[in-house]
This record gives sequence, C-alpha cells and structure tokens, in this order.
Amino acid sequence: MLSIGPIVIGLILGLVIGSQIKTGNSDAKFTLGSFVVILIAGIIVAWQSGNYPFYTDLPMSTAFLSALIGIFVGKLLFARSK
Repeated sequence: MLSIGPIVIGLILGLVIGSQIKTGNSDAKFTLGSFVVILIAGIIVAWQSGNYPFYTDLPMSTAFLSALIGIFVGKLLFARSK
C-alpha cells in the first residue's frame, strides 16, 4: 500500500527548499553535471535509508525521494536569480 503522507510532505518541503536556491551566484555554479551527481547520490541515499518498517510499498525512502524531486522542481520553477 502506497502511503501518500510522506510523499506529499517531502514534496512540499523540497519545493520550499528548492525555491530558495540562488542561481547566478559567482561562488557556486550548478551545472548539469552537478545536478546529475546530486540526483544519483540522492537516489543512493534513499535506497540505503529505506522506508519505515511498517511501509511496504517500495524498498527506498519515498519521502526522501519526493523531497529530492521537489528540490529540483522548486529550483526550476521558483529559483531566485540573485
């Protein structure tokens, strides 16, 4: 059974965090390669942390994975330029 609560809360939290990422800052440049590395590392962390014992839908943490997706979507939609 898929539990919707952690997915929705993780997505909302990811959208909030992703919207606060500043683009165009001279100190840190986020390139396509860095986003791919962050995505791969996030999937590995979600896989290794696993779900709560009473959630049996997927072998990976759905809350962490949805927060990671929310960060990318929030950065693409709502990111600040400076």
